[in-house]
Amino acid sequence: MKFSLDAFHSQLSPSFNSIEPAFASAVVGLSGGMDSIVLLHALSELKKQSKLDFEFRALHVNHGLQQEAEQWQEHCEQICRQLCVGFTSVSVSVDINTGSVSGGNSNSTAGLENAAREARYEAFQQELKAGEVLLLAHHKDDQMETLLLRLMRGSGSRGLSSIPRSRTVGEGHLLRPLLDFTLAELQQYADEQQLQWVQDPSNQDQRFDRNFCRHSLLPMIETRWPGYRDSWSKTITLAEESETLLCDLARIDLINVETESKSVLRVDKLLLLSNARRRNVLRYWLALLELPELGWNLLQQLAGEILLAEEGALLVCPGFQLRSFKGCVHALTQMDDFRPKESQKSRLWNISETKQIELTDNGSLNTQAVNGKGLSLINISHLQIKYRQGGEFMRLAGRPGKSLKKIFQESGVEPWLRNRIPLLYVNDQLVCIPDLGCSEEYVARAGEPGLIISWTRPGLEVS
Repeated sequence: MKFSLDAFHSQLSPSFNSIEPAFASAVVGLSGGMDSIVLLHALSELKKQSKLDFEFRALHVNHGLQQEAEQWQEHCEQICRQLCVGFTSVSVSVDINTGSVSGGNSNSTAGLENAAREARYEAFQQELKAGEVLLLAHHKDDQMETLLLRLMRGSGSRGLSSIPRSRTVGEGHLLRPLLDFTLAELQQYADEQQLQWVQDPSNQDQRFDRNFCRHSLLPMIETRWPGYRDSWSKTITLAEESETLLCDLARIDLINVETESKSVLRVDKLLLLSNARRRNVLRYWLALLELPELGWNLLQQLAGEILLAEEGALLVCPGFQLRSFKGCVHALTQMDDFRPKESQKSRLWNISETKQIELTDNGSLNTQAVNGKGLSLINISHLQIKYRQGGEFMRLAGRPGKSLKKIFQESGVEPWLRNRIPLLYVNDQLVCIPDLGCSEEYVARAGEPGLIISWTRPGLEVS
């Protein structure tokens, strides 16, 4: 369809009406390129015609990657002054060393394109206020490029759904109202309105996969199949429908495999599912936890090897880890082996004066005064807080003496917590393991004042 104010307004209204709760204002992501300038200009024209019932402002993200970056920012500010639109700019730092721009070697986590995109969206999220909608100028040709790139990556229905029209971002919402218009249609409007925009020279660099698609592959495809955009758009719609159905199925399966903790699933119930359904519910579960999407190889490894492995299997993922224990799979934050600092290896705790003590990067210890149980307070005013070194031995009240390793195993203590559990000593003798019990010699007898000591764990499970 030809891009016009009426056509744009007809696409804009249904998108806005679908947002709940209703928003109060909008933010236009303004790069200074032709498509974002068209979006800003069209909104301004609709505002003049009293066809918009919300206010909007422009936000420019300065990546600092090109010599002309400051000039682009000044151009965006000048355009906003001419259109009487509020303007904000944000400078971001992009780690150029995180990836390569060599053709064929870029991936979803590395490369200049992706590093810049991540920095840009982080800025959007930080700048967007509650109740605001972020408007971005992605168009139909962007959609085609994305579909082709994701097809080359071997994406499933979620990836082939391509660029979503809307989603939440930060405290607000994101909309892309130009997805039904082609680059040529936007270009025609820009020329007719004599708009001025900036040209990013990196957009011509075909070492970038997207630029190679834009300047070489897609023009070749259009020569042979002029209507490819319409047929590919149907593919995107079908992929969206398939993804919706898969999510519906995953919600049903998740009810059967979940536990009281949303970061823990039951392995036995997962293994009752087919491989495809198992992968599907695991992918859905990780998305609910807002964790990075696993690639095909890691998802296969999780659905197969990790769930079928013996206790303690570990899968290290980008930014988090998955561990199996006692018939469950746990989603945990990325953590290194716990090694307390030298100053924290042995710490004195005055329990007569301090009822709670914070532990460095390891939660806290809390006390509750009781009678006839817990740790006896007879002749005890101080405890030493230490951590596992190996070879510890203890006789819990009413039980035979055992090694600390055996006590942890029998008590079902998660392996990733065993080196973190604070151990309490009197005169270098282990007298209490918080939440597990006290030694026979130091347990409070009937009528004696005692202390129940509990450990508030650090937040290691993904919440």
